[in-house]
Amino acid sequence: MMNDYLNYPEFSAGDRVISIVSHPPEIHPGTSARIVNPWIASLCAVKLPDGMIHRWFASFELEPEDACSSNNLTPGGYATVINSTGHGQPPHVEVGTRVRIVKCIPTIFYDVILSNGEYHRWLAEFELSKPI
Repeated sequence: MMNDYLNYPEFSAGDRVISIVSHPPEIHPGTSARIVNPWIASLCAVKLPDGMIHRWFASFELEPEDACSSNNLTPGGYATVINSTGHGQPPHVEVGTRVRIVKCIPTIFYDVILSNGEYHRWLAEFELSKPI
């Protein structure tokens, strides 16, 4: 059942959605947004060099340190940030930053434009709903 779910994003580009979670400071339950792109991959929480936890990097934004491993983005392992678009404020994470993997979750996720016109990267499908 989970594989069927991951194969078909609930929302398409242009769809209107609301957040059912908080991503402070800009997103709170009920925040409306428009889907820009749906993605099917893993979302990874990482520990930055200063000790802060940052969520979410898409698995394709990280290059695992051990590229030969069969499961290269595993908790406790290290990766280098290869794309930091949308990971702006705060904390700003620069390309080339070495991070430690905290957790990776295979899921469907989206980049969105919030109702105030700001771009936000990544909201997982389980964090969004159709407007009521």
